[in-house]
Amino acid sequence: MKNIELIEGMRDSIPIVLGYFPLGFAFGVLAAQVGLSVFQATMMSVLCFTGAGQYIAIGVVQAGGAIITAIIANILINMRYFLFATSMVPHFKHLPTLPASLLSYGLTDETYAVAVNRYQKHKASIAYMAGLNLTSHISWILSTFIGAALGMLIADTDKFGFGFALPAMYTCLLVLMISRKSDIIAAISAAVICIVIGYYLPASMSNMSNIIAATMIGATIGVLIND
Repeated sequence: MKNIELIEGMRDSIPIVLGYFPLGFAFGVLAAQVGLSVFQATMMSVLCFTGAGQYIAIGVVQAGGAIITAIIANILINMRYFLFATSMVPHFKHLPTLPASLLSYGLTDETYAVAVNRYQKHKASIAYMAGLNLTSHISWILSTFIGAALGMLIADTDKFGFGFALPAMYTCLLVLMISRKSDIIAAISAAVICIVIGYYLPASMSNMSNIIAATMIGATIGVLIND
């Protein structure tokens, strides 16, 4: 049974892996462009494993910003994982604490979406989590390594649209997840609120706090009008 669930987790990670490879590769290339070594870029993917956060860190480095700026920005942009992790608790109550906690390190927007969808019909298991999260994480690390190793061979990253790789993936994920009218309303509300806050409070765009606020408000709207 455990082997079957492990394989199912690996199978369900395939769409994520297909999305991570170009993103991880693009991150590795951009990391090399701003002066990070192959080892540094790869270890960032090993220790951080947050696409948005890593791209933000690269942007801060490229702009000559302070390390503390990158850290604060990452804390803000990744606060959503507190909500993700909290919503997972009811599914993990029957699992051993230590392995479940360790494997939860692989929680990302994509693995969360896949896992939540499965947990509607199946109980969470360590084997499934391992297959889904570890496969996804390994693909991110490997693609980063390849991108960083080949990064210096690519002179013009804008020509290949690497800077738009992450927004493109999130857009595709959003489209795939929308199934009800309330999802559409919540998504549009979050986008509008994000733009409005950024327009009237430009400072919020530098630390991405407008995204956090819009996410929380949009999610609240989605819950209130859930149909």
